[in-house]
This record gives sequence, C-alpha cells and structure tokens, in this order.
Amino acid sequence: MFLNKTLLKKFIKSSFKWEGLTVGRIYGGLVVAGGTWIVWTQDGYIPNWLKAAVMEYTGELPKQECAFKAKKDEPIQYKIANNGLYDLPGMFRQCKFAYTVTPIVVNSKHSCIRIIQQNSTLSMLAIQEKYYEMIDLSELGEENAPAGPSSLNKDGNMLIYKNEHSAYAFLTMDGTDDITRKIMEHMDSINFSEERF
Repeated sequence: MFLNKTLLKKFIKSSFKWEGLTVGRIYGGLVVAGGTWIVWTQDGYIPNWLKAAVMEYTGELPKQECAFKAKKDEPIQYKIANNGLYDLPGMFRQCKFAYTVTPIVVNSKHSCIRIIQQNSTLSMLAIQEKYYEMIDLSELGEENAPAGPSSLNKDGNMLIYKNEHSAYAFLTMDGTDDITRKIMEHMDSINFSEERF
C-alpha cells in the first residue's frame, strides 16, 4: 500500500465522525471511503493496520460482496454493494487524462492547495494538499510506486492513483480563492510534464 498510515487513520476518524464512513468488501478488495476520498486494497494484500483502523470505529468489517456506511452515534446502514464509484481498478483502466503534480503549493489562512496540470491541455486544477500528502512511497513494501494521478474526463473532478494491489481516489476542488485562481491562470505557459523539479 502506498498511503500514509497516520493520515489515512485521521481521514477514517474524521469521516466516521462527520459525513459517515463507507466500507465494502467489493470489486475484489476492501473499499474504505469518506465523502471526498476512496481507498481500495486487493483481497490478500489488505494490511492488518487498515482493518484495525476501520474496526476501531465500525466494530466490524463487511462480509464479502457487502458494503455499509457507519457514522458516529448512528446504527450501521447496509448499502447496495454494486456502486461503480468504488470500483477504482475498473475506473483507472478507463482513465484517459494524465496529470502532473506541480511543485506549486498555495498556503492561505484556511487551506493549503496544490496545483496540478493536465498533461495534454496544460490546464490547471487545484487539490487540497492533504490528499497529495496521503501518497507515501515509504509504505510500499514490495509493490511498485502508483501510476497517476489520472482522471476519466477532462474536467478532472476525481483523480485516481493505482499500483498492483491498491488504488486511491479523491475529489478535486470546485472553486478556489482569488489568489489561487490568478496563479493558476498564469501557469499554463509552463509544461510541467517536461520540466525537471
């Protein structure tokens, strides 16, 4: 798995407390998702720490081909398990748009935003830096580094990373503050996929 354990545990805790945590044994693996992020890990490669992190809040893992949503102070709600949004391996195979993560990070009073660039159009997208910080290559073990980020459509509203046994997706930002927007407007003359940084 190529995700930072500490950050993922924080994501799990926050989603359980606020919008609810979705957990499923679907699409050949374990899916764990919050409102703006999804993690998929192939059966047989699910780390024990991830199972423990989920069970700390949900008290259980779903049975094979089942999914549920758990939220603090609410009973577990079982869900329809065939939601294509959680099929990260299938979605990644259909991705047509690749992105380059730029070294540009905009720190504002309330957020930290990283700017990424669509490789073919050179258009810019903003993502919350915490989603990029989730990628942690020191956690790889014997797996390869993930490919990505990629998206299904040119709008890039959801980005996906994937390697042999794991996948990770998150939503990009709908809007940005004025300063970030101005920075993005002046960056498309640089092709970051050709730069070395």
